[in-house]
Amino acid sequence: MKVHMTQETKMKRMCVALAGVLVLYLRSTAWAQVDVTTSYFVPQAGPTATPTEGNLATQFFRSCPNNDGASLPNNARIKVVLRNTSGDPLAGVSAQDIFVRLNGGIAAQGFSGVGADSIISNDRFNLIPICPLVQYIYADGPTDPNGTTYITFTGAGGTRDPMRKWGHNDSELPVFALGAQLFGRLTTASFNGSYILRIRNFDVQGGLGHGQNQGEAVSSVDWNTFRGNLIDPNPLLIYWLDLNDNGTYNLLDFNIFLPHMSHNCGFPNTF
Repeated sequence: MKVHMTQETKMKRMCVALAGVLVLYLRSTAWAQVDVTTSYFVPQAGPTATPTEGNLATQFFRSCPNNDGASLPNNARIKVVLRNTSGDPLAGVSAQDIFVRLNGGIAAQGFSGVGADSIISNDRFNLIPICPLVQYIYADGPTDPNGTTYITFTGAGGTRDPMRKWGHNDSELPVFALGAQLFGRLTTASFNGSYILRIRNFDVQGGLGHGQNQGEAVSSVDWNTFRGNLIDPNPLLIYWLDLNDNGTYNLLDFNIFLPHMSHNCGFPNTF
């Protein structure tokens, strides 16, 4: 026998269904809400099972515009830990929802946004050889059951990614997860805000204007800067020339720089 529901019954059932959807939505958004007071990222290097942290890791945070395999050595990375407002780990968060954000260029070149705004990583002004547009450096993979993942700078798991090439540097490379900007810790035991992500680059000069093919290349301008500061140090530049992050700039840093002379997006690796 077919039973006909009254309009009132239909409305009640619809309200119950909507209430169920709302409960599921609220649960999912609560799960997905990143608590920035307990979530964090920390600089690391070496094996993930026995990592080094702090300055022992940041000494490897130096990049070549060619991402040539010798830059960003020793699996230079940040470890990202995500927790929700209940203090529970956020497991299974997609790698595409966790990233370092770059703008791609400076405002004068037509780039804007919430990312690093003096990193040069675009194909608008760097065409010979052509450079990739890099605005996101994604996590290696989704978060594990402990809410942990990594962003290995040269490429996921330490494998060189030919689409990760950039020049110059920035005072902060912001890290985001599920739309929230995270605080850094110098070590896991440190407090949130004790570390700001920065990556030095062998390309320290040029490319911050409208000139073509100057933004992602290690040229004589960079050589003159590294060489000249051995003799007459410029306090405004010394930090960025200190490639091993030991607090001083000297011949050791210059020797780290030298093998990358003349490197650009297409040399020594053409891709």
